[in-house]
Amino acid sequence: MKIRSKDFFKLPNDIFEKNLSATEIRVLAAVYSCKSHSICFGVKHIKIKQSVIAKICGLSSSRTVSQAINKLCLYGYIKEIRRYYSDTKKLGTFVYTIPVIKANYFFVSRRIFNYNLTSAQLRMYLFFCKAAVSSSRQSWNSYNDIANALNLRRSSVIQTVQELVQMKLIKKYRIRKKDGSFSDNHYEVVALKFEYKFRQKKKRHRFRPSVFPFKILCIIGFPIPYTCSLRHKLYFVKCFRKRYKNIYLRLRGSPKRCSSVYSTHFKPYRRKNRIKLYSKYRC
Repeated sequence: MKIRSKDFFKLPNDIFEKNLSATEIRVLAAVYSCKSHSICFGVKHIKIKQSVIAKICGLSSSRTVSQAINKLCLYGYIKEIRRYYSDTKKLGTFVYTIPVIKANYFFVSRRIFNYNLTSAQLRMYLFFCKAAVSSSRQSWNSYNDIANALNLRRSSVIQTVQELVQMKLIKKYRIRKKDGSFSDNHYEVVALKFEYKFRQKKKRHRFRPSVFPFKILCIIGFPIPYTCSLRHKLYFVKCFRKRYKNIYLRLRGSPKRCSSVYSTHFKPYRRKNRIKLYSKYRC
């Protein structure tokens, strides 16, 4: 599978060393995953609503997002928060100033937000992304090491790892040593594939005489009464087809039989006459 650089974003390595909760790490990942075209002097500006961040993170309210962002500003992950007035003299969306990461970072796929992970699952996934080797995307950590790094219980770590393995975001291996004993668990971060959504083409509505636009007939000048039965309406439509055949074809599109008559390709005059005569006197 071809991996593109635009599918990944950077996160600093020290997010697990600070006293950040799972929701704060989730909000930080959502803000850093946003793309920005305004980058200058080692800083990039991101314009996004807090309600949109809450929707990306799967949070119920934007108040938790604002509380998490205030704490991220204290640690320096977000430098400035500005809000400008629009032309209607109303406050617009928030503009976040984020430092460009040039060292001590790890890559995360942007497609991880499509899996609707919980805050604990996302923090565990980010830890495996940080611990993985860049070449093989593999890591080897015991449950005790992960519990100490994330300040969690060993039982909760085992449960969260099993959930990620079931969702096929991480692969788990057990490798034997030379003496026959098992080493620490080996984990591999699975490359997230793009999900293609096939859309079915809308079916073209067939011509129905009962639903025919009678107003168009009156505009053209074809006499038709509105207060008449369906049988009479069908008769008027039949007369309209014979009398105004060219207009009828322009309104609903030419059928397959007469497509050659109105083709846009260049054809000589004799050949056009032959086609018209054929379509007129054919069996």
